Amino acid sequence: MSSSQHPYASQQAVKNDESNPAENPWWRSAAPPRPKIRTIFVATLASVVALTLLAAITASTGYMLLIPPMAASMALVMGAPKLPLSQPRNVIGGQTVSATVGVLTGMAGNSLWLGALAGGLALGAMMLTRTPHSPAAATAIIGVTTASSGLLFIGLAAVAALLLVLVGAAANTINSVRYPTYIW
Repeated sequence: MSSSQHPYASQQAVKNDESNPAENPWWRSAAPPRPKIRTIFVATLASVVALTLLAAITASTGYMLLIPPMAASMALVMGAPKLPLSQPRNVIGGQTVSATVGVLTGMAGNSLWLGALAGGLALGAMMLTRTPHSPAAATAIIGVTTASSGLLFIGLAAVAALLLVLVGAAANTINSVRYPTYIW
């Protein structure tokens, strides 16, 4: 697929002479071009659908605080589907590992200090399991600072992450973007 056919390339990138940044005006952005409007629309709609489904699921369990880290996960899946952090292994694995770390750390109490510890431990655990997913660190903190009921919280985080990946895969297919690039 050529760059002009790629859905994330709505315009030709402005050629910048990276060898001498002083030659480029300060107002010329080095950021990638904006995606096509269709791509933006599908990504937005998919995010709204996935997060609305999650809101319905979490409202019945009382874990509404899971929505913010899952929204960040969905932003990665739809906004940067090629990144390793966006792949199913990382989204599902990272959220599940972090929820587990949060619940285990929460057994010692539910303070912000333990939440900070859980966030750091979650990063270490994700790196050990090769599932780094930055939004999942917040899931670990939520697991500590809320009165979570262990397996329910871990299961909900895993199911929520799976739902995001499935919606993301369908939406990225509509956008002709290969997602996932790898599963496990």
